[in-house]
Amino acid sequence: MNQAATARLTGAIPTLASLGFEETTDFYARLGFEVLHSDISFLLLHRDGVRLSFWLTGNRRVPQATSCWLEVTGIGLLYERFNALGIVHRKGHLEEKPWGTREFSITDCHGNLIRFSERI
Repeated sequence: MNQAATARLTGAIPTLASLGFEETTDFYARLGFEVLHSDISFLLLHRDGVRLSFWLTGNRRVPQATSCWLEVTGIGLLYERFNALGIVHRKGHLEEKPWGTREFSITDCHGNLIRFSERI
């Protein structure tokens, strides 16, 4: 049997930049993420089966140029919670997109842009 015919992708783990793991851990804990692993060079967080990994940088511009999308359900409730925390990106309020999703974006403590998306 051809392995390429049976191979499939089963997930992705975005890797984002962090200026400090303690701040990153505290920020994402407010969003419901827990630490799976942490050492001096790598941080792995998870929530609801979704994992985010982080690497350390001393360059403040790197996280400000980094983003990822997370597919969710219950986006309205998630938006309300994150909006109440004051972390929704100024141009990232909840809206329907022409490609069939409802989306919003947040900016984390170091500037990474995280987009949340739910299929309509």
